[in-house]
Amino acid sequence: MSTNYILKFVICFLLFSDFFTGYCAKKSAIVIKYPSGAVAFAKDATEIRFPASLTKMMTVYLIFEAIQQNKITFNTKFKVSKLATMQQPSKLGLRVGEKITVLNLIQALTVKSANDAAIVVAEGLCGSVKVFSRLMNTKAKQLGMPKTNFENPSGLPNPKQVTCAKDIATLGIALFRHFPQYWYLFSLKSFSYQGHTHYTHCKILNWCKGTDGGKTGFIGDSGFNLFVTAKKYNSKGDSMRVFTVVMGGDSSKSRDLYAAYLINKFLDGYTICSPIQKGSKKVKPDKKKVSLMKQIDREEKRKPTPRPEIVIQEESEFSVDEILKAEEVKIEDFDHIYEDNDDSIEIQEEIFVAGSEADIEIADKTLSAGALKIIAKNAELAKQAERSKKAKPIKKSNHPHKDSKKRKSSPTTKRKK
Repeated sequence: MSTNYILKFVICFLLFSDFFTGYCAKKSAIVIKYPSGAVAFAKDATEIRFPASLTKMMTVYLIFEAIQQNKITFNTKFKVSKLATMQQPSKLGLRVGEKITVLNLIQALTVKSANDAAIVVAEGLCGSVKVFSRLMNTKAKQLGMPKTNFENPSGLPNPKQVTCAKDIATLGIALFRHFPQYWYLFSLKSFSYQGHTHYTHCKILNWCKGTDGGKTGFIGDSGFNLFVTAKKYNSKGDSMRVFTVVMGGDSSKSRDLYAAYLINKFLDGYTICSPIQKGSKKVKPDKKKVSLMKQIDREEKRKPTPRPEIVIQEESEFSVDEILKAEEVKIEDFDHIYEDNDDSIEIQEEIFVAGSEADIEIADKTLSAGALKIIAKNAELAKQAERSKKAKPIKKSNHPHKDSKKRKSSPTTKRKK
């Protein structure tokens, strides 16, 4: 009897730990300096997490690679399948048979995080999602992402679709290093398609100094994820860049604040966002230094070497006021950036919320107050829609004979008993 009890306990524990591997684990983060590759900070950076829409970074990488190999161009058009239109939001609202350019697809992935666009890319490049996923995993191994496995090109929930903060940083650095000419596509704050303007979920680009590229992700099991990079200069004209990943935030606001804190901490002394300082003499670049840096970059691209990890421990607390002061952002302006939708953009755009009991249960454990409001609202709307479907009363006519004739002639108007 006792053996059976122990066995049941072990099975329940394994199932529970497997299901809650992602978000319920503590927040993870990493900061990597560029181009040295030194790890300036790491917190559970190799622990397994769910990537959510950070997955789309790999989808975009494979598009850039196909362009580089002259297989496609930005003007190449891919046809939209029925499978693409059936994806859960965030969606661009593509229609079956519609043709869309590769450039528009990239914009939809980086700015709107559109799941229908991800399927169109997978089918356009490889013929199917399954084959494209295999290509994603092959590339992940080549780039040095040992903890990562992809099952779809969008990041929609799949228990086998996993990664870690360090792997995402590795992918972000590879995108930046291998395709510098296309990096601007990760810094877009909006884009227009068929008369509609879509705005980025990556709000940190709007207020954190030096940031010039990023991607967000959210599903219930992952929490709020972020990849972002920033570059600043010091008074001598020297520059430094860091790549930062934060996974498992409990809201978009707190996640972005934490990322800004890490950026400021590890770019200490690099406070100028432009290579030319205002009100002072123009800093002339050292030609020898520039040539040497280019040579180092070329060598690193040919044969990347492992860098020693110099990890600095996280401070127990950080001040929001200090971060905003460093960014020269007033608290009321900062709150306005996030209060308009209070996480609703990322929740509604990054994962479908149907208002089901399962959604409410997950939300209760993992999401912010703003998210809970959205789930509750959607649940109420879903119930109202269900009630209206079940019983639609027929309006009584002032002419009962005419009303009966209509019901006889049109069987579809008969009231269900």
